[in-house]
Amino acid sequence: MKVYEKVYDFYVNQIMDGSLKPGDKIPSIRETEKTLNVSRTSIENAYLQLADDGYIYSIEKVGYFVSDTVKRLSQNNGNGAVIKALDLDEKLYEYDLATIGEDKEVSCLQLWRRYMKSALRQEDRLLKYADNQGEEDLREAIASHVRKNRNIICTADDIVIGAGFQNLLQILIALIPGEKTISFPTKNFTDGAMTFKNAGFKVNFRDKMSHVIYVTPSYMTKWGEVMTMKRRHELIEHAETGNHLIIEDDYQNDFVFASKPTPSLYAMTGGENTAFLGSFSRVLLPSVRISFLILPKGIRKEYEKIKKYYNQTASMAEQIALASFLRDGHLSRHIKKMKRLYEEKRQVMIRELENTSLKKEDILVGDSGMEIGIRLWGTDLANKLNNGLVKVNTIDLSDGAATILVSVSKVEIGKIGDAVKKLNFSLQ
Repeated sequence: MKVYEKVYDFYVNQIMDGSLKPGDKIPSIRETEKTLNVSRTSIENAYLQLADDGYIYSIEKVGYFVSDTVKRLSQNNGNGAVIKALDLDEKLYEYDLATIGEDKEVSCLQLWRRYMKSALRQEDRLLKYADNQGEEDLREAIASHVRKNRNIICTADDIVIGAGFQNLLQILIALIPGEKTISFPTKNFTDGAMTFKNAGFKVNFRDKMSHVIYVTPSYMTKWGEVMTMKRRHELIEHAETGNHLIIEDDYQNDFVFASKPTPSLYAMTGGENTAFLGSFSRVLLPSVRISFLILPKGIRKEYEKIKKYYNQTASMAEQIALASFLRDGHLSRHIKKMKRLYEEKRQVMIRELENTSLKKEDILVGDSGMEIGIRLWGTDLANKLNNGLVKVNTIDLSDGAATILVSVSKVEIGKIGDAVKKLNFSLQ
């Protein structure tokens, strides 16, 4: 058992036996380091896993707290041991405005199922090992897709496929020469920060002097502000002057609603000193874990030297299916359909929020995404956010104010009004 798993089990047991109750603050990383005599990195990994599994949640600059959405379920495995924790979010809350998921009204699951069945019939391909870089036909389809939709000129050889960003970042890390420092926009980028930290990088936040600069131009804040063209040019000029590497995470670009589409940093630089990360999980299906990395220009030969050491992590069947799905134009049509529905839902949510007791300046709306920020004031914020009526995300707590996020993606459009009424009641 790895060290972080021992820390994880220690706190799961504390939660399961009631020693730590919902709302309790768990010991800080420094306190746990002294108590359990383990490294800080192991504790951080354990806390991230606890958060991912729903046992705890974090409030920036405050700490970690035991979640009230995890209900213990005793299940006898023959030895009388408690072996399972059950997340009962859907039963505890009338409306879920926290989860970003796909609305069933625009789901492409039925169509995707047909492409998966077709892929599974390709026995000759499935009986071989996957290409470490990703299936060539998928890489070619992605190159065509980004040229059409993001004005990025690249070839299939510039693209690396993986099952998520962390795997791809590990490959990119092996190709980054020079100083081991990286800057992220905020401390919310926990997974990426941990990946670089474990690789020996010093992780900074909003530090333009770091050697590597990680940005999400289409989703700069949690409620979706888009980086301006002026700021993009400034960032590119700064990177060229200081020989920095820009990592452009294209998260949520397909859902920029309130402004004209902006060119990607990779397209603007021609790929010089710029890496591009994209994913299909958000626009296709959350369960389809296929992401891609477009390598910076000039390092393809270096990648070829290390390629054999990084096995492919994405499903070959899903890669085959996605290649055909892209070639047939279904993804572009699906995105257009999603954007129409989600923009309509966003506008309904904004109108409903403006009709509540909330002040207009405390309703934070960006240009992209399906989340809206709400700034709350007062000292009794915990009770306001946890009365069981509406589930939301708390992202910041400072200066006597909390900023929460509400998402329109899962709630049905006809129920948004009632959800906002319940939300407004819970905040009073």
